[in-house]
Amino acid sequence: MERRIRKAALWSAAAAAVLAAVAPNGPARALPQSGPGPRPTPRGMLDAMRRDLGLSPAQARTRLAQEAEAQHAALAVRRALAAPPAGMWFDKASGRLVVAVTGPADARRVRAAGAVPKTVRHDRAALRAVVRRITERAGRGVPGVTGWGIDERANGVVVRVDRATRTRRTAGFEGDVRRIAVRARVPVTVERSDQAPRQQNGTVIGGERWMPGADGICSIGFSVTGPGAFRGFLTAGHCTLKANQPAFGKDGSRLGTSNPGGTHSVNAFEGDFGLVAVDQPGWQLSPAVAGQGGSPVAVTGTQEGIVGMSICHSGQTSGWHCGEITRTDQTVDYGTTVISGLSFTNACSAAGDSGGSYVSQPGAPKAVGVHSGGGAATCDIGGDTVTIFQPVGEPLRKWGLKLVTGAP
Repeated sequence: MERRIRKAALWSAAAAAVLAAVAPNGPARALPQSGPGPRPTPRGMLDAMRRDLGLSPAQARTRLAQEAEAQHAALAVRRALAAPPAGMWFDKASGRLVVAVTGPADARRVRAAGAVPKTVRHDRAALRAVVRRITERAGRGVPGVTGWGIDERANGVVVRVDRATRTRRTAGFEGDVRRIAVRARVPVTVERSDQAPRQQNGTVIGGERWMPGADGICSIGFSVTGPGAFRGFLTAGHCTLKANQPAFGKDGSRLGTSNPGGTHSVNAFEGDFGLVAVDQPGWQLSPAVAGQGGSPVAVTGTQEGIVGMSICHSGQTSGWHCGEITRTDQTVDYGTTVISGLSFTNACSAAGDSGGSYVSQPGAPKAVGVHSGGGAATCDIGGDTVTIFQPVGEPLRKWGLKLVTGAP
């Protein structure tokens, strides 16, 4: 216990030092800068966590330290285990990473990596097999069914249903799901709500926005570079459906081309991510995203999202809001398309946030994902908050891109 407290204190000091570092200006800006960029305020990030997670500044610093240690443990766990664990999540009550395992050998490896093992019945392969069967049964979509995926904490699978659009076909699908669960002997929960997800592009102006031609307004994700001296930024795939469409920055001037060549937009089962080429003179790339009050927060790399971890979202409509990752590796039926591999958070969002940035809090902030969609609840309208992001690793791998990063 004493050793963990000492380590937490060290991580807290490291986190505070990183948060106080200089961060360059926003993801893509017009005109060269005449002087040094503004500094991100640690107070602002802590204020956002206090507002959105109900934490005091001292509690927020402790949380950052614990999550930084848990992230290191997660990397060690993945190296130590021969196969992906059945589940992995941050337990805010204990401040530790919990890893679901099915045998004593993996439990020992998890402890050696600095995490807490939890013995469960079903391994990851068994859970994924049930998800595949549900996906096959759903086909191109079932009325009222908004998505499904692994429930890591429950060592089972969850199917999400919208009460308002539920029909007899929905009831038949639920019966099929129950039969799949019985055959596989894996628990499947049907979760009903009034929050049907939708992809959130819109027309509200504010924050770090970009405009795909005359089709509305979306948000910038992260600046990237690629083969052949490519320069651009990631955003949502449903914002980049048209090939070679002019892209305009928040000041109204053209910054580049959306979906260059018609091969850089995905809004299907594979994911929801798109690419905009920044090819106009005077526009520069930056590792920063707009933080609390617009103060930039520079990302220093990428990070996998883990259930239970705190996360902050930056979008042109809602601004900067924080929350926790509630689920990962989920399939979502938006009504117009079915998309897999998405993650859920309870950080509020609104129309126009699509493509916006999700960053981790511990230590030097890392890029985690880009905004895909959410439910009816927004930052101004109450209700059960459901926001959805596309993990950033998929587009980086698909198109051979590198994130533009700042120095820790």
